[in-house]
Amino acid sequence: MSILSGEYKLEGRTTALVVPGYPIFLAGIYSLFGDGQFGVRLVQSFLDVLTCYLFFLVCRKFFDEKYSLIALSVFAFFPSNALYTQSVLTESLFGLFAMLVFLNVLRGSFDNRILLTGILFGAAILVRSSFSIAVLLIPLYIFIFKQQLFDSISIIKPAINSLLFITGLIIILSPWMIRNKQVMGAFTLATQGGSTLWEGNNPQATGTWNKQVADANVLFNDPDEVGREKEFRKQAVEFILNNPVRFIELGFRKLGYLFSSERMTLLYFMDSPAGMTSSQVYKTVNPLYMAVVNIPYFIVMLAGAWGLLMPFRHKFFVVGFISAWMITMFVFVAVPRYHYVLIPFFVIAAINLLQRGLGSITTLPLRSKLAGLVFTIFLLGVWISEFYLLYFRTV
Repeated sequence: MSILSGEYKLEGRTTALVVPGYPIFLAGIYSLFGDGQFGVRLVQSFLDVLTCYLFFLVCRKFFDEKYSLIALSVFAFFPSNALYTQSVLTESLFGLFAMLVFLNVLRGSFDNRILLTGILFGAAILVRSSFSIAVLLIPLYIFIFKQQLFDSISIIKPAINSLLFITGLIIILSPWMIRNKQVMGAFTLATQGGSTLWEGNNPQATGTWNKQVADANVLFNDPDEVGREKEFRKQAVEFILNNPVRFIELGFRKLGYLFSSERMTLLYFMDSPAGMTSSQVYKTVNPLYMAVVNIPYFIVMLAGAWGLLMPFRHKFFVVGFISAWMITMFVFVAVPRYHYVLIPFFVIAAINLLQRGLGSITTLPLRSKLAGLVFTIFLLGVWISEFYLLYFRTV
């Protein structure tokens, strides 16, 4: 990107391919530290410390100090959490804004902060536009819990607060969208939405990014980003409507990729020799490194799956954010690193299980036990099949 020269271009062409939050963040760092990744890693390490502090404040809304500190320890020393600070990826910056949003929505009455909530949400979306669907949680929460929030069943205050939230979103998002209308010809957050939808929904789709299929599609070479996005979206929607069963099958495949191992955390720091697939490279990882990075992830996800089924405060937002992200991946396309967004929520749920004890599983209603069992089998099936194919596939 050419942000430092006052433009937003890719390969010499004006673009809106991705939202500008992280590129602007990188441009600011490069202006201070020069080219190279040292400055990025330094600043992101600092942001990670701040994110951990915010996560502790979030946990205090769920637990006492003891269990909040345990949750903080799990999150702070979570391998991928530390490793992503050393990558040039959106994870660290988005994680900070996600915690700011989460903390803000947990702080009791919305009256004095609903505009700020919208502004923070907008900032998070400018870092990662795939977070957009989660904005629906705020007005939904306001209307569902209006009596607890406003001591009234009237819809006037919920409506006003929802409008204030939307105003906050508009304050942050409108300058970028107006710019895109002026220079690209469309009010849009990013012009990769259509191609992303197509990547996950086409006759050759696998549920994740498929470079060979993408390279074979000449539409990716079309310099008209807006026209390209519309055509990709049209093709994807037609595929979904004409193949509903295949769409659902691909959706579950996408969730499988979403919850697969921490492979991308490790692959980011490895060389990729020409002619080797990512799986072939992943297979060469030292088994000790593989275990250190993956075992904590497996434990947190399994424990969190059961902790989510138990009562705890603010469950609406924890389950809501997880569900919104899963729905987005189900519809579009998934890769393993996208589950990083869910880690803080699963840590909270895992600590909820720890606080209540494993024995509390036996007190769950039958439908909750069945749901927990199904999701546990799903996770174990994803991981077992992944490593079986990695180490024992002969072709």
